[in-house]
This record gives sequence, C-alpha cells and structure tokens, in this order.
Amino acid sequence: MQAIKNHNLYLLHVLFGVLLLVQWPSVEAQDDSLIKDAQKQQQKLIDKYGLLEQAQWLRSCENMIQQLSLKHFQQCQILNVDYPNAYSLAHGVVMLTKGLLENIRNDDQLAHVLAHEHAHLALKHHQQAQAMVKNPPKLFTKSRIKKFYRSIEQAADDAADELLTRNHRDPKQIHHYLIRIAAQIKESSADHEKLKDRIQSKQLPAEKVELHWTTSPKL
Repeated sequence: MQAIKNHNLYLLHVLFGVLLLVQWPSVEAQDDSLIKDAQKQQQKLIDKYGLLEQAQWLRSCENMIQQLSLKHFQQCQILNVDYPNAYSLAHGVVMLTKGLLENIRNDDQLAHVLAHEHAHLALKHHQQAQAMVKNPPKLFTKSRIKKFYRSIEQAADDAADELLTRNHRDPKQIHHYLIRIAAQIKESSADHEKLKDRIQSKQLPAEKVELHWTTSPKL
C-alpha cells in the first residue's frame, strides 16, 4: 500500500498528532477528530502532489472496490507522484499514487492493495492508534511504535489474504508487487525493512501479467 514512503505515514501522523489533544469525552468525539484530521491530510497530499484524473486507473479502482464490497471506501483518488504508496484515510477516501499503479501487473495485486487499505478502516486501526496515544505505555519508544505498526500491517495483510481467497483471487500475487517496489528502495532505509517484513519470496506462483496493466495509459 513510499524517496519511497510506506502507507504508515498517515498512521504516524495520527499517533503523534493526537498527543496534542487532552480530553476524549466520547467515541463520537474521537471519530470526529479522526475525520477532521483525515480531511486535512487529504488536502495536504492534494496540495503537495496534485490529483491525476486518469480514467482507466480510476475505473479499475472503483470497479475493484465494488467487486470486493469494500463498503468503508467512499472515493478513490490518484496522486500524481512517482513513488508507490497507498493511503487509507479515516473518512473513507483511498488514495493511490501514480507510482503504485505503474507497478501493478494484474487485478489481484490491485485487489490486495485495496483490501489491505480497507482492512485498516474495517479493523479500526486509526481508533487503535488514538487509544494507544490516550493511554500510552510507560515507555512510549520507537520500538513500541514499530511493534504496533508491524502488528496492524500483519492484520491488514491477513484480512486482505482472506478476502481475496473468498473472492477466488490469488493473494500471493501481491508479493511480486512488493518485491518489485522493494528493489526501488535503498536497502539501508527504514522503508526497505518494513517491506521485508511483509514479503513472502518462497514458493510463489508465477506472476500473472494482464495486458491492460502493461499498456501505459495516457497521462
């Protein structure tokens, strides 16, 4: 689902941003703050990179959301930036980058990206981040944050695998995509380490290459 940044940027934004908030009177108030924060994050990304109105990619994204019944997604947008990344925002917007879509080779890979991002909403990972900040452990260290990040990424991957299997899609195709983008990242970077945690490189089926993903769309 990032220089290449991983899609945990929004999560870390929430983790540290909500430290500024003191009172949490209700679940509704927490959700309201998440939505407002997500709207601000969306606008910042649009202001920084701009949106790409590429009909073929948008149609593929919207069709896959419908096929997989990803009910928490209200809108798909494409950011005009070269690094591969996906953002799942708390108000139901999924944002994919041009660099991500340029590295997709089949519908199963797109399906997994979207299912993974949707799982962050369905599993309430943003709310979990808020709760963690509201009642932080005594030692709120980087290692704790990394452990939390790894746990929610694994949960999102597991949920995506299960959803693709139920929909008769191949959940292992995503690993070809992850291997491809990992090769674009410096081995010494934190992003490379995050991807390594997710990649399954052994006993992979051959990568499916579908024509509509290899034909460059008009940008």
